Amino acid sequence: MVDLFLGRSLVCNNRDRVEYDTEREVILRLQNRILLLFFGSADCQRCQEFVPTLKDFFKRLTDEFYMERSAQLVLLYISLDQSEEQLESLLKELPKKCLFLTHDDPYRRELESMFEVEEVPRVVVLRPDCSVLSPNAVSEISSLGTDCFHNWQVCVCVMDIVCVCVCIMYVCVKCAFNVCVYISNVCV
Repeated sequence: MVDLFLGRSLVCNNRDRVEYDTEREVILRLQNRILLLFFGSADCQRCQEFVPTLKDFFKRLTDEFYMERSAQLVLLYISLDQSEEQLESLLKELPKKCLFLTHDDPYRRELESMFEVEEVPRVVVLRPDCSVLSPNAVSEISSLGTDCFHNWQVCVCVMDIVCVCVCIMYVCVKCAFNVCVYISNVCV
């Protein structure tokens, strides 16, 4: 997932508007995390109605008040607003830990096209390897709350286990047959 944003400037929605623009900073913020790409617009009524739900969802998973250990989750707002003022008005409603791309960053439109966003609000959930876990999680977040994050974590872990087993089995093809049989039995 980190590769998707290398060379880009991500801004934190805090008072200081801290900018993460070096490769090292982007990697530290995104590596090994589930990423929520929130596509929205201030002039969209459904977006305005969904933002409090998204904010509460994110806060419950990342705030130490609610969690013993903060979830490995990043929220990135991809503004489809027509103006900087609209972007700013929606940012006021989003969590302070939320990241965003600046209004003048053309990469916003590339992401919109890449993830085939046709209507907002839309939350694309990405695994740490940048594959899509959920193409639109708005209804999941609204109906399941934080339980959907736990479901995503399970999916990510299962995929990691399957990938490790496939890699081990592939390596085994090059080794002795007995070792291959042993490892494939362990993976199953």
